Amino acid sequence: MFVSRVQYRLIISVMALLIIISTITAIASLVILKNNIAGIMTPTQSVVVFTVITLILYLISLWLMIIWSNRIYGPIYRLGQYIQRLSKGEKTGEIKFRKGDTLDGLTELYNKLCQSVEKNLTYDYKEFAKIFTELENILDRLYNKNISERELYDSLQHTCNRIAKALDITSEVIKKIESRIESKE
Repeated sequence: MFVSRVQYRLIISVMALLIIISTITAIASLVILKNNIAGIMTPTQSVVVFTVITLILYLISLWLMIIWSNRIYGPIYRLGQYIQRLSKGEKTGEIKFRKGDTLDGLTELYNKLCQSVEKNLTYDYKEFAKIFTELENILDRLYNKNISERELYDSLQHTCNRIAKALDITSEVIKKIESRIESKE
C-alpha cells in the first residue's frame, strides 16, 4: 500500500511543478509581450528576459527533480546494499532511512525479514551443528563396530527427524516472510 501513496505524492508533486512552471511562463510571456507592444522593451531584450526566466525555471525544476528522485532512489539503493550484505550472511542490523525518504514502509518489512532470517539461521546453524556431531558419532561407532543394527537404525531415524524438524521451521519462516511481503503489496 505504501507504494501507491508514494506514486500519488510524486504524481501530484510533478503536476504541481508543471502547473507552476506553465503559469510563470505564461505570465512572463504576457508581461514581455505587453512591454514589447508598449515599446518598453526591444524584441532582443524580450528574448533575453524570456530565456533567462526559462533557464531559471528549468534549473529550479532540475533541482526539485533531483531531490525527489533521491528520496525514492536513496532508500532503494540502501535497501539493495543491505540485502547484498544479508545474502552474504553478514548481520546488517536494522535499516533506517533519512527523514523525508518516501519508501519508509520498507524499513518495517526489511527489519522483520532480517530478524526472521537471523533467528532462523542461528537456530539452523546450532541445530545442524549438533546433528552433524551426532552423525559423526554414529559413523565412529559404526566404524569401530560398537553399534547394533537396531541402535544404528534408531540413531539415524532420530537424526532424520531432527533434520526434518529444522527444515520445517525453515519452511515456516519462509512462508511467514512471503505472506508479509504479499500483504504489503
